[in-house]
Formats: sequence, C-alpha cells, structure tokens
Amino acid sequence: MKNRLSLNDMEWGKFKISDLFNVSLSKGDNKADLLGDGDIPLISSGFNNNGITKFIVDGDGISEIIKRNTITVDMFGKAFYQPFKYFAVSHGRINILSSLTSMSKETLKFIVSCINESTKNIFSYNRMCSSTRLSKLKILLPIDNQNKPNWQFMEDYIKQEQKKIAENVINYYEQKILETAFDLVGFEDVEWKVFPFDKLFRKIQRGKRLKKADHIDGNIAYVSSTGLNNGVDGFIGNKKDVRFFRENLTIANSGSVGSCFYHQYEYIASDHVTSLTLENADKHIYLFMATIIKRLEEKYSFNREINDKRIRTEKIILPADKKGNPHWDYMSKFMQKLEVEKLEKALEYIYLYIYIYIYIYRLAISEALRLPLLKEKEWKEFWLEDLVDISGGRDIYAKERIDGDIPYVTGTANNNGIGYFISNKNPTLERGCISVNRNGSVGYAFYHPYEALYGNDTRKLRSKYKDKYYSMFLVQSIKSQKEKYGYGYKMGTARLKRQKIMLPVNNIGGPDFVYMKKYMQIEEIKAFYQTLDYYKKKYEN
Repeated sequence: MKNRLSLNDMEWGKFKISDLFNVSLSKGDNKADLLGDGDIPLISSGFNNNGITKFIVDGDGISEIIKRNTITVDMFGKAFYQPFKYFAVSHGRINILSSLTSMSKETLKFIVSCINESTKNIFSYNRMCSSTRLSKLKILLPIDNQNKPNWQFMEDYIKQEQKKIAENVINYYEQKILETAFDLVGFEDVEWKVFPFDKLFRKIQRGKRLKKADHIDGNIAYVSSTGLNNGVDGFIGNKKDVRFFRENLTIANSGSVGSCFYHQYEYIASDHVTSLTLENADKHIYLFMATIIKRLEEKYSFNREINDKRIRTEKIILPADKKGNPHWDYMSKFMQKLEVEKLEKALEYIYLYIYIYIYIYRLAISEALRLPLLKEKEWKEFWLEDLVDISGGRDIYAKERIDGDIPYVTGTANNNGIGYFISNKNPTLERGCISVNRNGSVGYAFYHPYEALYGNDTRKLRSKYKDKYYSMFLVQSIKSQKEKYGYGYKMGTARLKRQKIMLPVNNIGGPDFVYMKKYMQIEEIKAFYQTLDYYKKKYEN
C-alpha cells in the first residue's frame, strides 16, 4: 500500500496532440447496406459503449477498416481507446488518433483520460471537435526528469488501477455467487425469522480510533472500513491504546458501510468498524452470518452510516429451529456443504476464495444436469397482462435533470436501459421492475433490481410473481418479440398488454416459476464463475 503510485506525486507538462499522434478524420462509407449484423464494431458519436453503435459485416463495400490500438475522439471531444479493428462512418465525424511512437495499450488508456479531461465542456454542436482543433489541443501528461512524457509511469499506473478495479469486481461477484448458491441449494429448506443484533451477539464493541500517523509497522492485521481484502487496511505493531479481537466478525460503520468479514486471526479494529461476537460459534456459522449481514450494504451509504445505536437495533433474517431460536446447526452444516472446511488451507494461498467458486460452479452444473433442458419443457402462450401490471413512465427533460446516482431508464438498448444518473424523483421511482422500450430501441426489455426512474419512452412492468430470477427469465421472453416492432410500429401500453409470450409450464399448465428460477440461477452462477476466473487469471500476478 505504501508503494502505490499516485498522480499527485508526479510533475506534469503540457503536450500538443499533434506532437504525439497522427490525427485523421473518419472517411467510412455511410451506405445503409453496410449496416448488416456482423462482428466489426461501428464507431459513431456517443458517450457510451466505447462509441460503438452496432456491429456490422466486414465485407464488400467497406472502404476503411481502422487498425486496432488507436484512440477515437468524436465531434464532442469524447475519447475512447479502441483495442480492436473497427469501422467509423464519416457522418459521425470521428477523429482517429494513431500514435507516432510505440505506446502500450495501458499508456493509450491513460492518455484517453487526459484527453477527456482537456475536452470537458469545450465542444458542442455549435463548436465541434474538428481534426484541426484536436491537433492543436494541449493535454497534461506526467513527465520524467527530462521533461518528456513519462510513458512508464502511465503504463504502470493504469495496470495498478486495473488490478484495483478487478479486485472490486471480484469482491462484488464473489458475494453474488454465494448468495445465488445459498438460494439454489438450501434456503427453502428451513423456516426463517427476524432476529435483532442485540439478541444474537454476546458482545458488540466498536474499535478504537488510531490515527495513521500513529501506526507502527508490524504484522497484526488492522481492520478498517474498506470493502476490500477482508476489511484489512494494513498491518501494524501497536500494542497500547488499541483494541484486539479474534474469531469474530466486523461490520463497517462508515466508508464501505455494511461490509462484513470473518476474522479467524488476531486483529486490531479501528473506530470505523464494530466487532460482533457470538456465543460458542464455529467458523462456519460466522461465514454464514457474514454473508447475510453484508446484505445491509444496500440499506446504508456514506450519507447514512451505522452508529452504535443503529447497530444494536439492526435486524437480520436467519434460519430458525423448531423453538424459534437461530438454527446454528443448519448454518454450520450449510457452509460445510460448500466445502469451506476442506478448503481452509487452500484459502490461505488462493486468491479471493476461487476454490469455493469452483465448487459452487460444479454444484450449479450438477443441478443443471438434473433440470430438464429448455427444449424438453412444455411451453405455452400467455398474455403479458396476465403476468405483470403495466404502467407508463414519466419524462424528466434534459433541462430538469440534476446529476445524481438514481438510474433514469430511457429508450436505449445499452447500459441495461439506463440513459442517465440523476437525483430527481417522481412517482415512477421503484425497485424490482422490468422496463420495456416503447420508443427508441423498441422492444428491448431489462430487469432493474435497484430503485430506478422510468421515462415515457419505456413502460414499467411489475411482475405478479415476485422473484428476480423469474423476472430475468421474463425479460428474455419479452425481448424475443422485439424484431416485430420498429419506429412505425411502437409498443404502447395497450399493445403491450395483449402481447403474447411463450413460457415453460408445470404439470397443471401454469407458468413453471420454480423451473425458471432455477434455470436463471444456474446461468447466473456460470456467468459469475467465468467472470471471477477471468479476473483471477488476468490479475493474480
């Protein structure tokens, strides 16, 4: 952590774009017959998806395929690194930057960020980013002791940040894959009950404040409010004016609020976390509890921290035995079922619990073998209005939008249908809904497990059977109908209600909700595992 590269530690200098790159304007043919579906990215002006509007066929008539490892800058000054070969239409007015010297892909990504910082708020429809203007543009870059661009620093910094992002991705997916596995292999086997923290834990104690300047180098884990590295923020050797703990959980009160980790080792807790100690619990129970408690992350944020009073009155849902007490034996055996016990030694060396996920992946494959294939199931038509309640969206116009963190769903086919993030609110705000585009990219559907706002180019669907995996299955069935819609045949509310979709059915002819849920859970675990495996292999060294 002490060796982390920092932008603040570098000297910076100004460099003209034309001294670093050859700048040319896109000259691609704009014929409509070039736009058939294929595998060549088509780049145009746009702030999303690397500027890619669709994928086209690489064949006759395409006059200019651009080589990989270039930078594109559109008419509004938005820059993207393009690691693949692509096609750029001339009406998109895409500036193509080819480096004059050898640069790594990490260096090019660093420069993209510098270009975007320099072009922020200076280009528009009235003042487009032409090749001439771009060539003259100066950007700030880190410099070496000879006042030249420090290419090595840029490359190393991006590699460092990519690894950090990978750790965040893995942390997210490791939690999701465990949650899905819980649901797939055993949650429905017991009764569940609400338990308050102060009735569950024998001891609830906050850590003690210790300033960074007072840290002494050592080998004792210092647990703070980070959501990474099992909550460990460093290793220290302090012995006085600190609080030691072992064999319990910590929950972050601030920072990554709600992050919960099990610590089998001795550690020192900062005042940004609270330790939670159970009576006579084994490590499997603690691991089970950590996963459940971590779901509180969705409830809290930087604006709503967990204070001492809140944490004692906080409640979670746990398996209950016949007497209504926490079913500790079930929790312990469930985690043993995931081979936590056998993997203890491996986890000391394996990056981010990957062996647990190999087991869960195999478990999902095993469940899939017992599940009928889609083609083996009986399918039946259902009116959409019999499956969901449908309501309209409400526009929040550009001049009204205030930047924020609430997803605003529009008629786009990208980013799960999210067009903007805003802080406005209106009656369409809701979580757990499906959006269907009635305008724009007509017929596209997306599931939103988070609170979102819905524009008038979409319709909001509330499933009558409340389950996210069924909703995700429903989304795919709705999307399969999108080809019959277009700008001249839009998907209004009345038409959507009488839309027929095909679903697998059970032995009494109704939608087979259990099958659809299990099918999507298995597919989710497979996708999560592939993501985890990719990032582990890519960034483990």
